[in-house]
Amino acid sequence: MPTVTYPGRPLASYPVLSVFYKLFYSCTILARLPVWALRFSLFRRARPLPSWSFKQSIMIKLFTEFVFLVSRTETPVPLPLKPGKEKDRWEKLEPFPKDVYRGPLESESVEPAPIGGTWYPKKPTDPASIGSVILHLHGGAFVIGDGRTAASGPMADLFLKQGKTGPIFIPQYRLSSRPTSAPFPAAPQDALTSYLYLVRTLGIPASNIAISGDSAGGNLVIALLRYIAEHGAALDIPQPGSAIIFAPWVAPVKFLWPEVVITSNPNFHSDYLGTELCKWGAKTYIRGVAPDHPYVVPLGHPFQTPVPMLVAFGGAEILAIDGMEWAREMERVEGNTLETYVEPGAPHDTVLIGHIIGFEETSAGVARKMGEFIRQHA
Repeated sequence: MPTVTYPGRPLASYPVLSVFYKLFYSCTILARLPVWALRFSLFRRARPLPSWSFKQSIMIKLFTEFVFLVSRTETPVPLPLKPGKEKDRWEKLEPFPKDVYRGPLESESVEPAPIGGTWYPKKPTDPASIGSVILHLHGGAFVIGDGRTAASGPMADLFLKQGKTGPIFIPQYRLSSRPTSAPFPAAPQDALTSYLYLVRTLGIPASNIAISGDSAGGNLVIALLRYIAEHGAALDIPQPGSAIIFAPWVAPVKFLWPEVVITSNPNFHSDYLGTELCKWGAKTYIRGVAPDHPYVVPLGHPFQTPVPMLVAFGGAEILAIDGMEWAREMERVEGNTLETYVEPGAPHDTVLIGHIIGFEETSAGVARKMGEFIRQHA
């Protein structure tokens, strides 16, 4: 394994400097915007992918800069446990007894804690008899995102309208960024809390539950499936009906390797992720555990699960290279059922931001595939 380096906190992330840096960098974006617009309108080959439209190209460029700015300044993400705008769609969850968080989820420094979550389109009145339910774990490199309406509402609408899915519950799991600063295994603990809330508190049959997740959330889906496979029988935790894993981040440690490992990725220039966001996530999430821990880095650590899995990638995203390799590893395990779906020419995680960057049509196709897969395995 290459040398693992944990970067320090950027100067631009300190309060006063952060304000000036954001102002300065925003001005450079505005100054460069006309140049990008001229290049992309006159020269199709100058676009990140020649097949992309002008709108897709310019929006990807702008979103790339936005992700860089948020990551370089390590903008804090508060996680209040009050309902806020979500009102009665918000649910506060208390952790279950400590003995259910065992093995890799047991930690002296990181203990299970109360979290919250949002129901879409609304909390079911009779959860045990509503049919299929989705537990979705949001992405964000473990450092951004909260599952609430502003961030995850468009994605939930996409699943409901295009995938024709049942109700969706998106937990606000703890992040490894400030101010929460909760590294591994906080997020997997919260994923388990959310699943047990559906199964034990609400009494929803596990076979009616589809677990899904995008990006870092996909990493958490894999960790939860592994945990249930390894500890579910002893803890009386049943297997879910299916799992849908969008663009999973299967090797966070690679962003702590020399940067050339990422910049040499064949999809590096056709994706908005860059290096800053994932580097921020990896250095804060992987603390106090081996950087190649199987629950942190699924790549190279396949396991057996009876849960049918759909794994979807964008054909032009950075994480597809490692993700497809992980999918092949899982397919080779006897007893596993896994289907892959590639969204042609798409960057990372269009189910989350396709409506922003101009990939509404292809992200709708991903959502429809999700709905079909859930119904097939219901």
